[in-house]
Amino acid sequence: MSASGKISNGAVQQWIVGRSEPSGEFTVEVVGLPELRATAPTQAEAIERVRSALSDWLASGQLMSIEVPQPNPLLHFPGHLDPNDPVEQEFLKELARTRQEGLDQALREGDQECSNSSSTPTI
Repeated sequence: MSASGKISNGAVQQWIVGRSEPSGEFTVEVVGLPELRATAPTQAEAIERVRSALSDWLASGQLMSIEVPQPNPLLHFPGHLDPNDPVEQEFLKELARTRQEGLDQALREGDQECSNSSSTPTI
């Protein structure tokens, strides 16, 4: 699970962790970013301070969002979609040869004259 994600309205969702302090205050910290921490008399106020700090970091470009594509592991195994794989190269050559043979045969059959007889009965 990632520490943040996008919400449909374009806002960024960020995981935070909070704890009560012995002094009775509340501390909230952004998961993975201990620099973004706030302590306040209430949990709501600590969360709002962290939200404000995150917003400032985003606005200043200090914190950025990037998309990281997640590869499909089912498509990454030896011999699959690798143009440098000799087995893949051989398969593609054989496929091209078979297609060409099928095309040549279809053209030869199309060049043959139709016979004068018909299998359709006439009255």
